[in-house]
Amino acid sequence: MLKNAVMACLLAAAIGCSSGNVTYLTPAQFVKRFAIQTPSLTDTNAPDLNLKTRLIAPGMQIHVSVAQDHSLDKDYIVPPSGTLDIQPVGRMSCMGLTTAELAQKIRAILERDYFQTATVDVTIEALPGSSGAGGEGVVYVIGNVNRPGPLLLPKDQSFTVTKVVIAAGNFAAFANGSKVRLIRYDDNGRKFETDVDVDKIMKYGDFDKDVPVQNGDWVIVPEKMFSF
Repeated sequence: MLKNAVMACLLAAAIGCSSGNVTYLTPAQFVKRFAIQTPSLTDTNAPDLNLKTRLIAPGMQIHVSVAQDHSLDKDYIVPPSGTLDIQPVGRMSCMGLTTAELAQKIRAILERDYFQTATVDVTIEALPGSSGAGGEGVVYVIGNVNRPGPLLLPKDQSFTVTKVVIAAGNFAAFANGSKVRLIRYDDNGRKFETDVDVDKIMKYGDFDKDVPVQNGDWVIVPEKMFSF
């Protein structure tokens, strides 16, 4: 039950953290929009991925600093629930927020209860599994896979949506592998989505239809809809 509740929170955060400005693209349009190429099995010069982390998610280490009182400066590890006990403002959900959005939430409470003016800075200090493990960022996998959660991207190869599904333990029962949703935010915070037919890619080897992932992406595997 707890695992399902956590996954529901993650799913809600991934879907709900945009302000409604969502652009849906086909996989080909998605690749073109972000100027990335689908790596081939023989490609040893795959392009570097954009490693800027956009959203706060479980497993990250973040640092909060308050210019008016440095005794409040502290590092936090984001738990699976996405809720932190931030001094002195109390419990606060940070799931799916940008660092600027979390800083604004903290600032609003500090200025309401403690300071006339508060200057708050939030930074991401470490990604899940980055301590001693290496890696080139993290992708968040939720929904109907056998091992949902943060997935550390390897340094030595480009990762795609299909590879992410495999690394997450493959599809769970009742997964809809034909509509695996990939969500990404650009440098301006705009939300982009595409659906990847992983079932078809796996069945027919249509690797040219796969889409590379990058740090901060969300991969959501939905459940099949049944009609009785």
